[in-house]
Amino acid sequence: MFETSYFDRLQDYLASGCTEELTDDELDYYNALYAMIGINRKYGKENAIAFLRHKPFELSFQRAREMYSEAINLFYADDTIENRAHRNMLYENLTKAAQVVLSTSLGSKDMEVYGDLLFKAWKIKQLDRQDTEKLEEPKDKPIKIYALDSKMVGIQSVDRLQLAAQIDNIPDIAEKERVRLKRDAQIIEVDFIEMLDDQKEKTKDI
Repeated sequence: MFETSYFDRLQDYLASGCTEELTDDELDYYNALYAMIGINRKYGKENAIAFLRHKPFELSFQRAREMYSEAINLFYADDTIENRAHRNMLYENLTKAAQVVLSTSLGSKDMEVYGDLLFKAWKIKQLDRQDTEKLEEPKDKPIKIYALDSKMVGIQSVDRLQLAAQIDNIPDIAEKERVRLKRDAQIIEVDFIEMLDDQKEKTKDI
């Protein structure tokens, strides 16, 4: 019994908010790990391991220790970092002990113990450290693709002859403007010398 580990499966189960369905074997494994956490809180690590070494489980010492580690990481860690799991466990135990001292306090000595427990819990949880600021992830710049062939972007090709006829039918525009429109529409070839002359003419009085 419990020779097969379901630790990864149980991690997914808890991450889902316990909405997934567990098999009977997975549920038994979950309950065993949860029981170890309860024993560990009240009686300590050695008794938690001993729980699995005796009937009805009778696991080897090595396998029982592995399940103890799984229990700690499963219920105390918010990721796979084992040290964080131990810190969370110790923080919880210390704060519970502090509450017991507070509720049964008979004087200033007890309050000193209460304060000392809270201070230790504060240090273990590393509340004396500043939270690391998360750097804002750079936003991806949009990728722009320029193409002269409309087919490259999934657009049907334009009928150049039909477009030329439409430009010729535009009323009340100068011939130079008509030529420029045809050039921009790639109906006629670009005359760079003519373009330079036009630009020189436009800017000569500036």
